[in-house]
Amino acid sequence: MRHLILLMIAVAGFSPALFAESTVPGDGATAVKAYRYFFYRASKGDVQLYFLGSMHMGKPEDPDYPAKVYDALQGSRMFILEGEVRRDKIRMPDLKYTYLPEGSKIQKFLTKTENAQLEKITKALGVHLPSFEHFQPWFMEFMFGYRMAHNQGFVLEYGTEHRLLRYIERNKNLVEKPRIFALEGSDEVLRNMHKLPMADQLTRFRAFLTYSDRTGAGNAVEMQQYWRDGDDEKVLKIFHYYAKEGTEEGNRFANVLLYDRNRRMAERLALVSRYPGQYFIVTGALHLIGQKSILDYLKEAGFKIERL
Repeated sequence: MRHLILLMIAVAGFSPALFAESTVPGDGATAVKAYRYFFYRASKGDVQLYFLGSMHMGKPEDPDYPAKVYDALQGSRMFILEGEVRRDKIRMPDLKYTYLPEGSKIQKFLTKTENAQLEKITKALGVHLPSFEHFQPWFMEFMFGYRMAHNQGFVLEYGTEHRLLRYIERNKNLVEKPRIFALEGSDEVLRNMHKLPMADQLTRFRAFLTYSDRTGAGNAVEMQQYWRDGDDEKVLKIFHYYAKEGTEEGNRFANVLLYDRNRRMAERLALVSRYPGQYFIVTGALHLIGQKSILDYLKEAGFKIERL
């Protein structure tokens, strides 16, 4: 269980121009098609920030990224992660922020129909419900999402972050390997998600139960294709299906999960960019698209934004 939680934190910490075919393999895979992805440059004076929207989990056979991604990485003084994913660097977070009030179980907050959906999902995923029933709804959703993707063959080791970390480690053409650090700590994310009112958490969790009941095994394959295609609209549509865009509860959830974090990360990147140079940043793709994205905040701070 502890191992699963550490992996889940790495994913959460989970949450589209030119086309170019990969000519610089970073992990032994071969590009079979030109994909767009979510790749951007933010420029201001003598600072350039390159952003690649991440798919946190992947498969060994996934195609490599375009050469322009590796070219940007090779010229960067820092490799900046949204959250720490290196196993030897991840520390166990304070799980008190993930639990329901003492003695409570998720079942007491759900209707009979919703509990039936929950049991159906856990059986389909092959997980033991009593191991999860004391967690808050938002955390259960993230863990189940990880398990859905894992059951479809997706693993963290072949997600964007680990592919690029391996490239940095193995590439002999890098004269000087970039420094690596994370924009957020796992406890920071947990503390902020913990503040969400239970009613808002349940609204989204109920939408998740309904969506999962309809889609069955999950939407990781579908999401991966939208991510490769760099399709803003379709990626946002999946997120806002859960978040119920336009509702008061959905807006509060989106504020905590995305918009507030985007603002904080943009502020931290603005501090980093006080030092001239080129930087390469990997965050979840959702942090780079839609309203109040990291790129929106940087644009307000005077950066020129280009999609590459």
